[in-house]
Amino acid sequence: MFVDPRVAHGRAKYDLNRSPRLFAEERRWEISSIVTTSLDNFTGIRNRRNLLRLLERQIAPKLARLGLEPYVGALGATEGLFVNFSTMSAEHGLREFQLQLSVPDLVLRSFASSTIRPHAVARCMQRNGVVSLAEIEAETSAAFVLARVIRPLALAGNWQQVGVPTAAGLFVGALNDSNDICLNTYIRPATSDRDSRWDRFAALFATMPAWRAEQIRQGSDLLQWMVNHIVALQKSASFVERCPFLLEPYRHVADPLDASWDAARASASADGDAAAS
Repeated sequence: MFVDPRVAHGRAKYDLNRSPRLFAEERRWEISSIVTTSLDNFTGIRNRRNLLRLLERQIAPKLARLGLEPYVGALGATEGLFVNFSTMSAEHGLREFQLQLSVPDLVLRSFASSTIRPHAVARCMQRNGVVSLAEIEAETSAAFVLARVIRPLALAGNWQQVGVPTAAGLFVGALNDSNDICLNTYIRPATSDRDSRWDRFAALFATMPAWRAEQIRQGSDLLQWMVNHIVALQKSASFVERCPFLLEPYRHVADPLDASWDAARASASADGDAAAS
């Protein structure tokens, strides 16, 4: 059962302004401030051992108290503190940030890696038949995790459009000027009343499991499944060979569901006027 798009957009804007489950956009500065203040107050010798101890015993616990899950250790060729967190705002929608502090050079980086625009949030509500941000949290949170795998794939293939599949649907968008994923809308091919070229892309991930909340929160199961699945798919053909439209610029297409809702409202209004007369 779809939700009226006007209702979905109104609820999305409302929740993005005040949802208690996510960090308000302004709070990402609070997270960075915890790191920089702790470093400024540190008086010990700034060698690798002492800095890792500072990250593990002081900074990571403070971030954990905010509801985050920081990791201290090695990640690839970099060693230090790593944490992912999401923010919300009616202007930007949902954004996942990655913060990392490398040691011993103490280079702090905080950047958005992917964004789910307010329109995509509303479409996700509409197409899943719900009217709150909390009810699509499994979809949006999974999209953030899986986008971490899709992003390097899209960069390597010079994609002009990007799709990030989830267990229930597909977020669609493009890479922005900073080469971050910006998801502009959301579709559910299985329930659509029209053919879409994205059906082919979504079908490639039809075997995706229905993730548990704990798996989404941890992320490792999703990442491993996605990497393995993509490697298996590319043994027979690349994504661009399967879906050549990925190399074409993203373009907005009018949603026929909106026209259907508009027609239904117009008909109801006309019936009401006729009854009144």
